[in-house]
Amino acid sequence: MPTRHSCHGLTLSPEYRMVVLRDVYCDAAVGSTAAIIEAYKGVAASTGYEIYIVVSQGLIKVRADVEIWDEAPNDDLSAHGWTGPLTFDLDCPTGNLQVGDIFGTVITGIDPPRGPGRYAVALFHRGREQAEGAFHEILKVMGTGGDDERIAVLQRQHSGIEQYLMRIWWQIDLPPDEDDEDL
Repeated sequence: MPTRHSCHGLTLSPEYRMVVLRDVYCDAAVGSTAAIIEAYKGVAASTGYEIYIVVSQGLIKVRADVEIWDEAPNDDLSAHGWTGPLTFDLDCPTGNLQVGDIFGTVITGIDPPRGPGRYAVALFHRGREQAEGAFHEILKVMGTGGDDERIAVLQRQHSGIEQYLMRIWWQIDLPPDEDDEDL
């Protein structure tokens, strides 16, 4: 039976509407531009070293949670309103993960017990449509001359309504690094 080892999460206003899950060692990997373009077309995309998630709006904080499992969880999250999963492989050379935006609003210390390796990631989301509705409600307030207090109240009221859940489990060891063969 699958066991969850840990859960890590944060609520943030991601820069450029983008949440990234990656090994702390990997950033701006080859293929990141193509993955970002693909993520903006859908919900998420991956380079193999980074997973880019594009949130539905940019005015309300979103919730991002990462769960570390010993094997693929088999429960049905659709009964709880989750959409997905989108599945990806994620190479983690150090086995130390972080999630957050591209400008440093991150949490680290997401350290799967198996350490370095290739991990499977199942990404779920919920609340995107509700967040878009709240976004348009805020835009209407802004469009009428804007009542800063009313805008702040709406942002607080809807904070975290848009949610992302990444479930991660170890798959295999990473192949040897080609650069290491020369040593």
